[in-house]
Amino acid sequence: MKMKNNGFIYGEKIYLRAYKSDDEGMILRLENHPDPRRTLFYALPTTIIQQQDKIKNQIDDPNSIIFTICRKDDGEPVGQTALFRIDWIGRMAVFYIGIADKENWSKGYGSEATKLVIDYAFQTINLNRIQLHVAVENEAAVNLYKKVGFQIEGSLREAMFHQGKYCDFYVMGLLRKDLHDSAEQLTAE
Repeated sequence: MKMKNNGFIYGEKIYLRAYKSDDEGMILRLENHPDPRRTLFYALPTTIIQQQDKIKNQIDDPNSIIFTICRKDDGEPVGQTALFRIDWIGRMAVFYIGIADKENWSKGYGSEATKLVIDYAFQTINLNRIQLHVAVENEAAVNLYKKVGFQIEGSLREAMFHQGKYCDFYVMGLLRKDLHDSAEQLTAE
């Protein structure tokens, strides 16, 4: 299979690339459609102009790295993932991922993108810690994060108001040594 020239990191089913201006439609669906908004907690509608401003600010931020997730077979953008609030001295960042359209859910794109970003964070930009916040009720995401090595480190009680109620969130973290320790354990077994 011929590789697309605009990819930055390649996996089996997907590749990650830099943002392109025609990604705005996918991002609008990610932030405006009720299905992804249910788990990503976006409360306000967004416009194309707001998206352009937001993306420009994120791209210009030296403490953010944003990728568009694309299917490898056709190059179609299906989601977005990022490392935000990168602390270059403390060697840590906050992880984000969203898959826009429900027909692209449960196909392994999210887990593969998460693994690719984790590898990039630890092996390329030399981070030591990645953390995230995830709604306790979002069992699919919690299970995915646990599967790739994140650990629940604590909880934030009633951290956000969403769909008529206050929701608890887990704080989850992954250290570089966690991956090394789990690899050693698998080798020993």
